[in-house]
Amino acid sequence: MATPSAKEVEDLQFEKCLGRGYFGEVWRAQLKKDRQLVAVKKVRMQLILENHLMDQLKREILILSSMQHERIVRLFFHFEDRHFMYLGMEFCQGGSLFDKLQKAERFDAPVAARYFYETCEALDYLHHLPEKVIHRDIKPENILLTADDSVKLADFGWANLLEAEKRVTFCGTLDYLAPEMIKGTGHDESVDMWTMGVLLYELLTGQSPFGSSSKETTCKSILTVNLYFPPELDIDGRNLISQLCRKAPVDRLKVRDAMAHSFITRHLQTEQGDAAGYPEAKGAVVKGVTETGDMSPSRPSVVARKLRAECERSLVEKEIYMKALKDAENKLKIKQEELKSAEAQINEVQQESKLLEAQRKDLEKRTKENASKIEAIKKRRERKGWNPFGRSKTGL
Repeated sequence: MATPSAKEVEDLQFEKCLGRGYFGEVWRAQLKKDRQLVAVKKVRMQLILENHLMDQLKREILILSSMQHERIVRLFFHFEDRHFMYLGMEFCQGGSLFDKLQKAERFDAPVAARYFYETCEALDYLHHLPEKVIHRDIKPENILLTADDSVKLADFGWANLLEAEKRVTFCGTLDYLAPEMIKGTGHDESVDMWTMGVLLYELLTGQSPFGSSSKETTCKSILTVNLYFPPELDIDGRNLISQLCRKAPVDRLKVRDAMAHSFITRHLQTEQGDAAGYPEAKGAVVKGVTETGDMSPSRPSVVARKLRAECERSLVEKEIYMKALKDAENKLKIKQEELKSAEAQINEVQQESKLLEAQRKDLEKRTKENASKIEAIKKRRERKGWNPFGRSKTGL
């Protein structure tokens, strides 16, 4: 089948909204000409311009256009109109990994290991390009699944070409932020490996490793690597997570080392087994990981994290809408003042028109009166000069 292509919105039949973000929506759509399914990301042009995101969006398009890997969502086409920028991408029928995790609550080790490994395959490609690419926002919501349950890494909205030795942009999802991103000290591709540690923790436990009820506590937990492992998590899983969630970027596993870790190799053979028969650490401290305070802390679930993020997004959207409403009200107020001024001018003109009309009528009346007087004078003169014998008095 030919590569999907569209040049304008009339080429597409939008069917269902798949998700919403701060600046855009993703829709399932069909190409009208051949009924191929695509996922179309719509980003409002007004928000792009107001938030100075045009360069970032062009960067996303540039990165996605150059990606050719089975574990990365393909970008087929892009175009824009007055209202939106449209990105036509590969449609993944399996939905998102978040949706599947939400239903399952947590995955058995073999399933988590496979999803982890396949995501690492995408990162292995990105991190070893001639111009390295870092994703910077890896989480279950941004990992899509094909019809056969294979991983497709998506949403490169925060990705960037690693043109410099370090990147300094603060971005990503709070619970997934690496320590260096919180501190603003710059980051490289190792930031993706930190997020892979957070991802694996969430896949195995259904909970956020550093999440809490406040942003301040979450940041503190990340900066101190305050990581608690449930007793049922086997030693290999703990070890892999601990080697990825290291405070110093240089101490983290590289992507290929993570793919070769014993936890992955041990569980890739089957997706039906469990951790029975493997040793458990019973809450032990793993080297390289700081565990402080209560040994059974209440970490929010992945679903709770998503709901909190959606709540925060709604608050941001509310602020945007309130600002737009305030701007509209100010514009309306200005228009009302202009209208009031125009009405005053109209009333003034109408009063002047009435005065002029009264003056015109008065002038017409006087003109008629003067005309009548002139006509009467003419008639009197004619009567004075009339001679019944045919001769005037002056002719005698």
